Amino acid sequence: MKKIRTVGSIAIMIIAGIIGFFVGASMDEALNGAILFSLIAGIACIIYVIDNQKQ
Repeated sequence: MKKIRTVGSIAIMIIAGIIGFFVGASMDEALNGAILFSLIAGIACIIYVIDNQKQ
């Protein structure tokens, strides 16, 4: 079960990075947008895992 959560978290961060790249590209800051969206998604995944450790 832990492997599924790990793969899911990585997939979410990759998707967020791709979306952030295109959103940032519209503002001429493509790399910064990708980093920002990936960072936000990563922190959200960490909080989710910490909150649901007993399940």
